[in-house]
Amino acid sequence: MFIALEGLVGFLSGVVEVYYDNPTIFLTVLFVFSILTAIILPIPVEVALLPIIDNLSLLGTAALVLGAGKAVGAGAIFVLGLRVEAPIRYWSARHRSVGKFVGYVTRFVRATRWMGLFILLAIPFFPDTVPIYIYSLFNKQGQLISGRIFLLVNFLAGMVRAFVFVLASQFGLGFLLG
Repeated sequence: MFIALEGLVGFLSGVVEVYYDNPTIFLTVLFVFSILTAIILPIPVEVALLPIIDNLSLLGTAALVLGAGKAVGAGAIFVLGLRVEAPIRYWSARHRSVGKFVGYVTRFVRATRWMGLFILLAIPFFPDTVPIYIYSLFNKQGQLISGRIFLLVNFLAGMVRAFVFVLASQFGLGFLLG
Protein backbone atom coordinates (compact mmCIF):
# COMPACT_ATOMS: atom_id res chain seq x y z
CA MET A 1 0.00 0.00 0.00
CA PHE A 2 2.85 2.40 0.86
CA ILE A 3 4.34 1.89 -2.61
CA ALA A 4 0.98 2.72 -4.20
CA LEU A 5 0.72 5.92 -2.15
CA GLU A 6 4.30 6.82 -3.02
CA GLY A 7 3.47 6.39 -6.72
CA LEU A 8 0.33 8.52 -6.32
CA VAL A 9 2.31 11.26 -4.57
CA GLY A 10 4.89 11.21 -7.37
CA PHE A 11 2.19 11.37 -10.03
CA LEU A 12 0.35 14.24 -8.35
CA SER A 13 3.50 16.27 -7.73
CA GLY A 14 4.42 15.74 -11.39
CA VAL A 15 1.00 17.02 -12.49
CA VAL A 16 1.36 20.08 -10.26
CA GLU A 17 4.86 20.82 -11.60
CA VAL A 18 3.72 20.52 -15.22
CA TYR A 19 1.00 23.12 -14.66
CA TYR A 20 3.10 25.39 -12.45
CA ASP A 21 4.12 27.57 -15.41
CA ASN A 22 0.49 28.59 -15.90
CA PRO A 23 -0.68 30.07 -12.55
CA THR A 24 -4.38 29.73 -13.41
CA ILE A 25 -4.07 26.01 -14.11
CA PHE A 26 -1.69 25.53 -11.16
CA LEU A 27 -4.11 27.19 -8.74
CA THR A 28 -7.05 25.22 -10.16
CA VAL A 29 -5.14 21.94 -9.71
CA LEU A 30 -4.16 23.06 -6.18
CA PHE A 31 -7.82 23.82 -5.36
CA VAL A 32 -9.07 20.44 -6.59
CA PHE A 33 -6.16 18.64 -4.91
CA SER A 34 -6.96 20.42 -1.62
CA ILE A 35 -10.58 19.31 -1.80
CA LEU A 36 -9.54 15.72 -2.51
CA THR A 37 -7.00 15.62 0.35
CA ALA A 38 -9.70 16.86 2.72
CA ILE A 39 -12.23 14.27 1.58
CA ILE A 40 -10.39 11.12 0.59
CA LEU A 41 -6.67 11.34 -0.22
CA PRO A 42 -4.56 10.27 2.77
CA ILE A 43 -1.54 12.23 1.58
CA PRO A 44 -0.29 15.63 2.70
CA VAL A 45 -1.36 18.61 0.62
CA GLU A 46 2.20 19.93 0.79
CA VAL A 47 3.00 17.78 -2.25
CA ALA A 48 1.11 20.35 -4.32
CA LEU A 49 3.10 23.21 -2.77
CA LEU A 50 6.53 21.86 -3.74
CA PRO A 51 6.73 23.88 -6.99
CA ILE A 52 6.25 27.23 -5.21
CA ILE A 53 8.94 26.79 -2.57
CA ASP A 54 11.29 28.98 -4.59
CA ASN A 55 8.60 31.46 -5.71
CA LEU A 56 7.20 33.39 -2.76
CA SER A 57 5.26 35.70 -5.08
CA LEU A 58 2.64 32.99 -5.50
CA LEU A 59 2.51 31.97 -1.82
CA GLY A 60 -0.32 34.27 -0.70
CA THR A 61 -2.60 33.27 -3.55
CA ALA A 62 -1.71 29.60 -3.19
CA ALA A 63 -2.44 29.75 0.55
CA LEU A 64 -5.87 31.30 -0.12
CA VAL A 65 -6.66 28.68 -2.75
CA LEU A 66 -5.46 25.84 -0.52
CA GLY A 67 -7.55 27.15 2.39
CA ALA A 68 -10.61 27.50 0.16
CA GLY A 69 -10.18 23.95 -1.15
CA LYS A 70 -9.83 22.61 2.38
CA ALA A 71 -12.99 24.48 3.43
CA VAL A 72 -14.99 23.10 0.48
CA GLY A 73 -13.86 19.53 1.19
CA ALA A 74 -14.47 19.94 4.92
CA GLY A 75 -17.94 21.35 4.21
CA ALA A 76 -18.86 18.18 2.35
CA ILE A 77 -17.60 16.07 5.25
CA PHE A 78 -19.45 18.25 7.77
CA VAL A 79 -22.73 17.63 5.94
CA LEU A 80 -21.93 13.92 5.84
CA GLY A 81 -21.27 14.02 9.58
CA LEU A 82 -24.68 15.56 10.23
CA ARG A 83 -26.32 12.72 8.31
CA VAL A 84 -24.23 9.84 9.66
CA GLU A 85 -23.91 10.80 13.30
CA ALA A 86 -27.35 9.48 14.31
CA PRO A 87 -26.68 5.95 12.97
CA ILE A 88 -23.28 5.99 14.70
CA ARG A 89 -24.95 6.87 17.99
CA TYR A 90 -27.56 4.16 17.40
CA TRP A 91 -24.86 1.51 16.96
CA SER A 92 -22.89 2.85 19.90
CA ALA A 93 -25.94 2.36 22.12
CA ARG A 94 -26.33 -1.24 20.91
CA HIS A 95 -22.68 -2.33 21.06
CA ARG A 96 -20.61 -1.63 24.15
CA SER A 97 -17.21 -1.47 22.43
CA VAL A 98 -18.53 0.92 19.78
CA GLY A 99 -20.13 2.98 22.54
CA LYS A 100 -16.84 3.27 24.42
CA PHE A 101 -15.00 4.39 21.29
CA VAL A 102 -17.68 6.93 20.39
CA GLY A 103 -17.63 8.20 23.98
CA TYR A 104 -13.86 8.69 23.96
CA VAL A 105 -13.82 10.45 20.61
CA THR A 106 -16.79 12.65 21.48
CA ARG A 107 -15.10 13.70 24.74
CA PHE A 108 -11.94 14.52 22.80
CA VAL A 109 -13.87 16.69 20.33
CA ARG A 110 -15.80 18.34 23.19
CA ALA A 111 -12.58 19.07 25.12
CA THR A 112 -10.59 20.44 22.20
CA ARG A 113 -13.34 21.97 20.00
CA TRP A 114 -12.24 24.34 17.24
CA MET A 115 -8.79 24.99 18.72
CA GLY A 116 -7.86 21.31 18.64
CA LEU A 117 -9.10 21.03 15.08
CA PHE A 118 -7.10 24.10 14.06
CA ILE A 119 -3.89 22.83 15.63
CA LEU A 120 -4.20 19.40 14.01
CA LEU A 121 -4.98 20.87 10.58
CA ALA A 122 -2.20 23.47 10.67
CA ILE A 123 0.61 20.93 11.16
CA PRO A 124 2.50 20.43 7.89
CA PHE A 125 2.54 16.83 6.61
CA PHE A 126 -0.10 15.73 9.11
CA PRO A 127 -2.84 13.93 7.16
CA ASP A 128 -5.90 16.09 7.73
CA THR A 129 -8.50 13.66 6.41
CA VAL A 130 -8.82 11.87 9.77
CA PRO A 131 -9.26 14.98 11.97
CA ILE A 132 -11.84 16.40 9.57
CA TYR A 133 -13.87 13.20 9.77
CA ILE A 134 -13.49 12.90 13.56
CA TYR A 135 -14.53 16.48 14.22
CA SER A 136 -17.51 16.23 11.87
CA LEU A 137 -18.79 12.76 12.80
CA PHE A 138 -18.54 13.27 16.57
CA ASN A 139 -19.67 16.88 16.73
CA LYS A 140 -23.07 16.36 18.40
CA GLN A 141 -24.96 17.41 15.26
CA GLY A 142 -22.96 20.63 14.96
CA GLN A 143 -23.47 21.66 18.59
CA LEU A 144 -19.80 21.46 19.61
CA ILE A 145 -18.46 23.29 16.54
CA SER A 146 -20.93 25.11 14.32
CA GLY A 147 -20.78 24.65 10.56
CA ARG A 148 -19.49 28.21 10.04
CA ILE A 149 -16.71 27.82 12.59
CA PHE A 150 -15.82 24.40 11.18
CA LEU A 151 -15.41 25.87 7.68
CA LEU A 152 -13.52 28.93 8.94
CA VAL A 153 -11.11 26.78 10.98
CA ASN A 154 -10.43 24.56 7.96
CA PHE A 155 -9.86 27.59 5.73
CA LEU A 156 -7.51 29.36 8.16
CA ALA A 157 -5.61 26.21 9.12
CA GLY A 158 -5.07 25.42 5.44
CA MET A 159 -3.62 28.88 4.88
CA VAL A 160 -1.39 28.67 7.96
CA ARG A 161 -0.22 25.23 6.90
CA ALA A 162 0.80 26.54 3.46
CA PHE A 163 2.68 29.50 4.94
CA VAL A 164 4.45 27.38 7.57
CA PHE A 165 5.53 24.78 5.03
CA VAL A 166 6.80 27.17 2.36
CA LEU A 167 8.43 29.65 4.76
CA ALA A 168 10.06 26.86 6.80
CA SER A 169 11.55 25.44 3.62
CA GLN A 170 12.75 28.94 2.66
CA PHE A 171 14.61 29.29 5.94
CA GLY A 172 16.63 26.14 5.54
CA LEU A 173 14.42 23.60 7.20
CA GLY A 174 14.90 21.18 4.34
CA PHE A 175 14.25 18.23 6.63
CA LEU A 176 10.54 18.97 6.11
CA LEU A 177 10.96 17.88 2.51
CA GLY A 178 12.54 14.54 3.36
